[in-house]
Amino acid sequence: EIYQTEAFGNILVLDGKIVCAEEDEYVYHEMIAHVPVFAHPRPRKVLVIGGGDGGTIRELVKHEQLESIDLVEIDEQVVNASRKYLPSLSQALEHPKVQLRIEDGIAFVEMCEDASYDIVIVDSDEPEGPGKGLFTKSFYQQVHKILKPDGILVTQSESPRYNQHIFKDVFQKYRKVFGPANVNCYLMFLPSFPSGMWSFSFSS
Repeated sequence: EIYQTEAFGNILVLDGKIVCAEEDEYVYHEMIAHVPVFAHPRPRKVLVIGGGDGGTIRELVKHEQLESIDLVEIDEQVVNASRKYLPSLSQALEHPKVQLRIEDGIAFVEMCEDASYDIVIVDSDEPEGPGKGLFTKSFYQQVHKILKPDGILVTQSESPRYNQHIFKDVFQKYRKVFGPANVNCYLMFLPSFPSGMWSFSFSS
């Protein structure tokens, strides 16, 4: 669903929860996209799972050193709604470096060759419905396999205030796959999200 609001402009809502709002989405998308690219010594190939609104892609294409960006989104309606009602986010979906695939991100990762990507970004919803499988240890193990030796995984990891059990569970699983020393957390503050504070995981 798309709602027009006074405070946040057009907002995208899935299953009754705000996914992004025009007025403050840049905070989320800049933080999920630029941090791994700047941290990587030589990023060339990026995979984004989810993120059909296009905001993460818009930020990634600003990095000229990236040679290809694969976007795998399971819900074509998100892409279509964003193209129609959120053009400020979806403007880069047609960029020549971007390959958009409407399919299940979990299945896509399973089919990828080992050491395929420099960076994997999981721009997913909460661990419910189709997004539930993106929060499992087995999925993180598959992502670990498709990352190159100096690869980086960044995912949104929920609100540390309202979703404490998910937040803790995610980091425990990451540390079992990547090793405790290679997993970190960083935060951003977004008025349209619950509690205003949101977390990202950074695994290398």
